[in-house]
Amino acid sequence: MKKILVFMVILANLVFGVQGFSQMNSKEFEKVMAKVAKEYDKGNKQRALSMLKEDIQKNPSNIILKVMLGMFYNDMGRKNESEKELNEAVELQKKYPFIADNGKKYDVRLVIGILYMYQRDYKKALEWLNKIDNTTFEKIDEMDLVMGTLNYRLGNTEEAKKYLLKSYIKDEEGMSQNILGQIYLAEGNQKEARKWFLESSDKGNSGGQANLGILYYQQRDKNAALKWLKKSFETAKKEKDQKQMEKMRTIPKPILLWMEN
Repeated sequence: MKKILVFMVILANLVFGVQGFSQMNSKEFEKVMAKVAKEYDKGNKQRALSMLKEDIQKNPSNIILKVMLGMFYNDMGRKNESEKELNEAVELQKKYPFIADNGKKYDVRLVIGILYMYQRDYKKALEWLNKIDNTTFEKIDEMDLVMGTLNYRLGNTEEAKKYLLKSYIKDEEGMSQNILGQIYLAEGNQKEARKWFLESSDKGNSGGQANLGILYYQQRDKNAALKWLKKSFETAKKEKDQKQMEKMRTIPKPILLWMEN
């Protein structure tokens, strides 16, 4: 639950700004999240729940707190209550919409969907994001990447391609390209996979670089495989990407032995 609380603070402060919080400023919001997280982590779930409800009563127009309560119930396994609070937050935005620092309105279902994605509940995330009202609210630039990633995670590869083939145009981090490479590789199209892994690698994506190295290994190109696997580790180390560095340390022994010979 603590991860959800931390993410909510980051999302609220960096994406939507203070305007979306009615009379509660960002520092006050952080205090609310911190005290709720502290009680929850100590095992006092009911106490944390009561505290959050009290803050909602004090700030009835704060739909972020309403979303927080819904995710809180979800984490506790109280699914019906979770859905009730989340749906109420959606209704509440008709009167108190999210307004970002740029003056644009965003659908609260975007927040809910991203939170479920962060929890790796990809099916639920996709359900909420598919409900976003793009006629009334603004669409974030990364929406195609988000939808492409979710569909890929759920095995909807053709649907994923549709989104990723749009998102890669503006994707300067190479994430779209890396996923496209993985899709084509799984389909047995090494030529197309290499094309996308190269694009991802050129953007400095350590995952794309690792996948490109492994592909070259499969094609028996030792020099290219070694080059890109080393590059992947260097990129991950530079960016302090511990997760990717751990992945690189678990490269299958046959690959390492082959490169050493």
